Amino acid sequence: MATRPDFSLTASPGRHLPVAVRGEGCRIWTEDGAEYIDACGGAMVMSLGHGHPRLVEALKRQADRLTFTYRFSFSNEPMLELAELLREVSPMPRSWAFFNSSGSESVESAMHLALMHWQALGQPQRTRFVSRWPSYHGSTVGALGLSGTARRAPFEALLDEDAVAHAPMSDIRSGLSPAEETARGLAELEAAILERGPETVAGVFLEPITGASAAAVVPPDGYLQGVRELCDRHGVLMICDETITGFGRTGTWFAVEQWDVAPDVITFAKGVTSGVVPFSGMLVTGDVADVLMASPDGFPVGHTFSGYPLGCAVGAEMVRVIRDEGILDNARLMGERLRAGLDRIAAGSPRVGQVRGLGLLQGIELVEDRDRLEPRPGAALRVAEAARERGLMIYCCPTALAGRVIQCVMLAPPLNISADDVDEILDRLEPAIGAA
Repeated sequence: MATRPDFSLTASPGRHLPVAVRGEGCRIWTEDGAEYIDACGGAMVMSLGHGHPRLVEALKRQADRLTFTYRFSFSNEPMLELAELLREVSPMPRSWAFFNSSGSESVESAMHLALMHWQALGQPQRTRFVSRWPSYHGSTVGALGLSGTARRAPFEALLDEDAVAHAPMSDIRSGLSPAEETARGLAELEAAILERGPETVAGVFLEPITGASAAAVVPPDGYLQGVRELCDRHGVLMICDETITGFGRTGTWFAVEQWDVAPDVITFAKGVTSGVVPFSGMLVTGDVADVLMASPDGFPVGHTFSGYPLGCAVGAEMVRVIRDEGILDNARLMGERLRAGLDRIAAGSPRVGQVRGLGLLQGIELVEDRDRLEPRPGAALRVAEAARERGLMIYCCPTALAGRVIQCVMLAPPLNISADDVDEILDRLEPAIGAA
């Protein structure tokens, strides 16, 4: 088949990607008839697979009625409905919601909210944030400034180094016990707060479980609880970025529920509409929202498509599908099945250094030396390409850490995946690792 001209800017000049023409469930078909299992949801987006009929129908139904309203001119029914539904499932008391179109936008909105919160309380000097290295919070300037990732490098001239301090996240190579690693991580986070001066810090940003920055690193028990205590002690907001982990990815509505932690703000995106439309948002605990809603202007920032009816209608249907179809239970059960299979593959392959993750978010680290977790250069890309050759899409996410590039791939299949499809993912993945 002749290569179709491609005049779009892509991350891989000269590389001609297959042209997708149809998707259903966890599968994608291309114009040349090839079939792929999408075991990573593109970029951890397809939480209910491609084209879930109830989400598509909700989009069509709303499109027939009203497609757009501007947030400073009108409210709309789907936005009111979704905010009420999210209040019911939020791990934070009396939650308020705000909606955007991408994870980066919602992180930026959370930064705006934090600054305005402290200004309303008469503490305008609180303009700094603390986040972790590695981490990834988005590609817009504010979100990228929070991120601890090599993706920052081309844009350092735009980033305000005085605005953000980075503390190391849990070190999976430390050799410490979970309790020791928790104590070390919390001490370094507190040191970053103290170095900047707690009175100047607006909030601490963190991913409960890492995504693209480090392939599903799960914090030791006690760590997130300790972060909550640190934030309370120093009077700063705890802001959790659940762009990847929100809406059932780990088997609970939000990952922080795994540790019974209630942050002050949760940002979400990706899986909230399973890729049907671009959509994102943030949830704000009642005590923080009360401060803003008591001010004359409330929260007068946002983006053109903040709270647009199409996105809100699909998001509301997503909440109902998760409830009606037992999605959280399936994510837990299929997550256990996937993890058991990955552990079996790891036991038979000296090139798999670690398998880590929770629910249907699982990371695989590829190594030269399992005992020392020495990275195997280029292994992540080779495994991803070998998997693609076998009709399996996985997420390639090498991570720069401590002067080395850690070789990782990640799996995030649909939360409604069947046992047969989990087994087929494993059947395709194992020879891909061996071949690469």
